[in-house]
Amino acid sequence: MNQLLEILDPKNIIFDFKASTKEDAIRKMISHMVATQTLDAVHEDETVASLMNREKSMSTGIGSGVAIPHCSVHYVNELKCAMAIAPSGIDFDALDHGLVQIFIMLIVPKNKFQDHIKTLALIAKTLNIPEEREKLIKAKNFEEIQKAFLSKS
Repeated sequence: MNQLLEILDPKNIIFDFKASTKEDAIRKMISHMVATQTLDAVHEDETVASLMNREKSMSTGIGSGVAIPHCSVHYVNELKCAMAIAPSGIDFDALDHGLVQIFIMLIVPKNKFQDHIKTLALIAKTLNIPEEREKLIKAKNFEEIQKAFLSKS
């Protein structure tokens, strides 16, 4: 899925991700984005709150070990993306009640959310393929993630 590779910065991939709850997972991913200067620290708590509010309406744990937590906010000008791979899985209240191993987080500019609905759908469609998920879960570095996505083409 070349589109995900275009928006995913290697510094925002967390391998061997561990978290104890949905909120812990979201907080750790946002903290990572702040640490890599992808997201301004002044917006850290607000972004976590926005993501958690989105989760209250319906879990972004779409099933098959995948979650795509996302929100739209006014303080980013461009799409911000992070990925976390949790081989042992995390309880994220997924729709199929399974553990989540692959997280793709999207922070979208408020005025461009419609533009990114296709991105969400494409990510969900690609990660619906069991072989693709397995390659990602086993990945240990960005090159292996690139190979996993590019091998599909």
